[in-house]
Amino acid sequence: MKRILVIAALLLTTTAGLALAEDMPGSAHHKSIGLGFHNVDAPIGVRWWMSNQKVGIDLGIGYSSRTAETDPDEKLNTFAFEAGVPLVMHSWERAHVLFRPGVFYRSTEEGAGTGPTFTKHTPTDLAIAAELEAEVFLVDNISFSASHGIAYNKHDPDIPGVDSSSEFATLGNNFTQIGFHMYFLGASR
Repeated sequence: MKRILVIAALLLTTTAGLALAEDMPGSAHHKSIGLGFHNVDAPIGVRWWMSNQKVGIDLGIGYSSRTAETDPDEKLNTFAFEAGVPLVMHSWERAHVLFRPGVFYRSTEEGAGTGPTFTKHTPTDLAIAAELEAEVFLVDNISFSASHGIAYNKHDPDIPGVDSSSEFATLGNNFTQIGFHMYFLGASR
């Protein structure tokens, strides 16, 4: 896990120079703060551009509560959190190419049994990712984005005697999982 964090930090520092480069002619113009999401599992979020709109911060949360299938008196909750640092690598009049290191966490309650024998456990998922994202502005201050990259994923089933598992994998967000942002606060560039 520490090795993955070191690699992510190195990627972030080596690409920060690209993101802080001079303003490119014809680059996308939009407000600095927008509501939206990068990940559909954490759909309530914000993207905030800083440093002349070359470095941003993404934060998103997600929550759901459902009735347990085996016991209608019990509720099962899911919570998700996502954060990332989009860095502009190149920009055109209506589009950005971003390098985006990020982290995603989700806990999902599961239950079994009924009445006094009902038990819950809470599996968790953690992903540390490095993605290339295309953010396209269809009109001023409204963007859609898709991405692909690599991620380290860890799953803890929260079951006694069952070990957690991890994997290193590629990832991609297609047109059913695209991101969306509406920029309407802050200064325009």
